[in-house]
Amino acid sequence: MIPAASSPRAALPIAAAALAALAIAGAPARALAGNKADAFEGIIPPVSGQLYQKAGRFEITPSFDMSLEDAFFTKYFAGIEAGYHFTEELSLSASYAAGTSVRTASAVVCPANQGCHPASATQLDQVAGRMRSMGGVEVAWAPVYGKLNVLAAQVIHFDLSILGGADWISRDQVLSAADAQALAAGASPPVVSSFGGHVGLGVRFFVTDSIAIRWQLKDYLYAVPIPNWVEASGVKSSLQNQLFTEIGLSFFFPSGARSAPPAAGR
Repeated sequence: MIPAASSPRAALPIAAAALAALAIAGAPARALAGNKADAFEGIIPPVSGQLYQKAGRFEITPSFDMSLEDAFFTKYFAGIEAGYHFTEELSLSASYAAGTSVRTASAVVCPANQGCHPASATQLDQVAGRMRSMGGVEVAWAPVYGKLNVLAAQVIHFDLSILGGADWISRDQVLSAADAQALAAGASPPVVSSFGGHVGLGVRFFVTDSIAIRWQLKDYLYAVPIPNWVEASGVKSSLQNQLFTEIGLSFFFPSGARSAPPAAGR
C-alpha cells in the first residue's frame, strides 16, 4: 500500500500551497520595484525630439539693451530685430536700437595734488563712448537645443547661439580740448557714424510654439579717432570695446510650425 503523503492526489494541495507562499513572499518586492519605477509617472511626461521648430520661420524681437562695464557712459537702448531661420541652426537678421547715454559714477578726474571730482561736460566731450544708435546685420548659429526639468514638474525648452555681425554705429564725435572749450554751453558735439562689428552669445527659452524669451550678450568693436592723441602720421584712433546685454521677447511667424507632434505630453 502506497503512503498517503506519496500519493499524487495528496501532493497537489501541497504544491499549490508552496506556490502560493512563494507568490505572497515575492509580491512586496515586485510592488516595491514597481513603485520605484513609477515614482515620477504622471508628473513629467516623456519628451522626444525637438518640439519647438524655427526652420522656415521669421522671428521678430523687441528688446531692451544696456551697456556693461562702461567707464564714462551707460547706454540704455530700445531695439527691434527681424530675422529668418534657414534651418534649425542657421539664421540671418537685421536690427536697430537707439536710446540714451548716461554718465557713470566712475566718470571722475583726479588731478595731481588735488582731490577727485566728477568730470565736467567739457572733459566728457573729449572721451569716446557716448553712443546714440546702432543698426546692423547678424548671422547666428544655434548648435545646441536642450530641455530642462524644473522642480521635477515642468520641462523648459531652450537653444544656445553663437552670434556675429557688422554694424553701423552713430555716436557723438570726440572733440579736441580746444573744440570742447569752444562748444557752446549746453550744446552737444556733432553726431558721426562709423562701421563696426560684434560677436556674442545668446539663449532662447521657449514659452509657447510662437513665443520665446531671449537673452544675449554682445561685444561691439569700433574705431574712434581721438583728436587729443596726435602723432606724426596724424590723429590716432582708439579701438572701442563695448559690452551690451540684451533681453527681448521673440515672436515666430508663421505660428504653429512644427515638423512633427511630440510623442507624448510636452
